[in-house]
Amino acid sequence: MAAALAVPARAADLATIDCVIGKLKPALTEQIGKDVTRNMGEGAAVRPTYDPAVGSGISIAAKECADAHKWSEAALEAARVYTLAKLGQPIAEKAVVVQGFDPNELETKFDALPEDTRNRPLTTEEMQQLVIASVTDEAKQTRANAALLNKYFLFLSTVRYAAWQFSQA
Repeated sequence: MAAALAVPARAADLATIDCVIGKLKPALTEQIGKDVTRNMGEGAAVRPTYDPAVGSGISIAAKECADAHKWSEAALEAARVYTLAKLGQPIAEKAVVVQGFDPNELETKFDALPEDTRNRPLTTEEMQQLVIASVTDEAKQTRANAALLNKYFLFLSTVRYAAWQFSQA
């Protein structure tokens, strides 16, 4: 046992993080799509919800990948968070496009944040500032658009910080 503790820790290989997505059953991926689509259409005050199968299915796939790639518990958790956000992000992008926003411009705004900010969950204040900075057209400055962009940036931010956390785990 002591020999196992003497082995230096190594960070999880970021190239393996998409293993979880690859192990998800098509029906589960479809359910995630339905849930994210519904969540993107709901109001700002409504907390996103997912079918119970989503969490358990991602957890099972992540455990298989963790075993196969020798991930730490922290890497496994980051991969779980990353997987849901990664699968939701394209749906969030479609939702913002429908409202007249350019995901590339939004991503550029996000990328302008300091690296240490991008590598962790955004605070409420940081998210608000990002949303405000992203809506320069006065006609688009509505509560509904603010809520939509908040959800979009949550997906983008989560993909980024979860991947970073995974690579550090």
